[in-house]
Amino acid sequence: MKNPKLIISARERDLILSWIGGFTAPDLNTQKSLEKLAEELKQADVRDEAKLPADVVRVGSVVTFKSPSIRKEGLQLVLPAEADLKANKLSVFTVMGSALIGYRQGMEITWMLPKGEETIHLEKVDNSKVALADGI
Repeated sequence: MKNPKLIISARERDLILSWIGGFTAPDLNTQKSLEKLAEELKQADVRDEAKLPADVVRVGSVVTFKSPSIRKEGLQLVLPAEADLKANKLSVFTVMGSALIGYRQGMEITWMLPKGEETIHLEKVDNSKVALADGI
């Protein structure tokens, strides 16, 4: 199944692509996930920041999602240096983080997770903390 196009600002797309280029993935699953994200970013629907939909996942977004093997509420997507699952902060460079960035609330995303390919339902996106994370 083909995923919808990512929606992202040019600044965030360019920064994520440059971070991917300098990031050493800790395992093969993460490496493949980041390669897929890089391909999707190159074909994304790039918009001015002011014209991004309010419910698109960005660095700093707080998300709730579910798949057949997992359900998580209130995880904030952050840069790797800020990641702390005990504080509900998920790195955008994890398999799940790279699966969510650029998608909108209500979308279903098919992604290769550690347990195999799954469909992730993005239930809720809260961008009220994005301004706080805007130092990207």
